[in-house]
Amino acid sequence: MLQDNLIYLISLVAIGLIALLINYYISAREQRQEYRFKRLHELRRKSEDALITLTLLREANCRADIVEKLGEYVISMIEEIAQLAPGSDLLEELSAQKESTDRITPSTTTFTNDRALKRAQIHIQHAERLLIEMTQLGKLNIVRAKQFQHELYWLHVCVFADAHIEQGNYFLEQGDKLIAMSHYKHAKAIIARTNVPQRQKQGYMDKLKDLLNAARPSSAAASGNLAASLDILKEKE
Repeated sequence: MLQDNLIYLISLVAIGLIALLINYYISAREQRQEYRFKRLHELRRKSEDALITLTLLREANCRADIVEKLGEYVISMIEEIAQLAPGSDLLEELSAQKESTDRITPSTTTFTNDRALKRAQIHIQHAERLLIEMTQLGKLNIVRAKQFQHELYWLHVCVFADAHIEQGNYFLEQGDKLIAMSHYKHAKAIIARTNVPQRQKQGYMDKLKDLLNAARPSSAAASGNLAASLDILKEKE
């Protein structure tokens, strides 16, 4: 009788252990699936945002080493997606988007309105956050991250200055020198107050000096305008 009870007890313990192991396995599998789902969702969001930012940086003619480093970070996220969901539509979609982004070339006509400039500001700031994230993950050293942040700051300034220069050039071609001068002066003010070494600004300052001279009304034209005004006054008298 005692032996039968012992066997019964051992059987109950064994069944209990088996039930616990099965429950643990099911729970662990559900946790892995939940983690996989959440991680894929996060990777999709982050990689898509990073690709949009990379597109803008390429359009703005950002430094090649910054674009390359951010591109490597995007690739690492796509590779993680390949591990979590090999052969998935998401993987194919992001891979195709990355290839498309890599073909983007600089454009001087992209940032010509307030909406485009706001978009540039948002994504350049996002690029700075990506650099911080890469530094925290050990994918970028602090010294280089600071150098890149400085270059992104300068890029932000240049995008706004270039927008005014493009607008000034347009109005200069239309013969409206006063509006052209206004845009050139705005560009000059943006560059002048930027907190970068003077040698970094100098190329822009020299360019804007020439543009302002080109937009400034000539003395002959000014004299002609004055003479015409005097003639009108004489006729009224």
